Amino acid sequence: MMEKGECPPLMVVFDSVEGFTVQANRYIKDLTIITEYVGDLDYLKNRENDDGDSMMTLLHASNPLKSLVIFPDKRSNIARFVNGINNFSLDERKKQNLKCVRYDVNGECRVLLIANRNIRKGERLYYDYNEYEHEYPTEHFV
Repeated sequence: MMEKGECPPLMVVFDSVEGFTVQANRYIKDLTIITEYVGDLDYLKNRENDDGDSMMTLLHASNPLKSLVIFPDKRSNIARFVNGINNFSLDERKKQNLKCVRYDVNGECRVLLIANRNIRKGERLYYDYNEYEHEYPTEHFV
């Protein structure tokens, strides 16, 4: 399926320190769309006390009651396992190889993870959880 381009060249791998991680199973070129961040949608106000650690902002509205989040509790894909960087550490920032972007696709807002540089085979995938809102505490990330 990878050879035909029907699935991304990715593997979920367990690490005793970082937990589940995603790594490239072959070379990935800069600006390649890696995956869409998917799950169920809800208003942020309904999820303020949610203990999930994988929520993603889909739409940040000027009225906070209308802001939407993706929560991959019941439905998700490999994006849920991509780790974030400790953005308080310059060395950690160097590990970032994905960028989180939002696009309008046929009138629907979508969150995509895109390679922001060439990624070699075996390299783990990382993005900055705080690129969008700077609300996620990452100082404890390894």
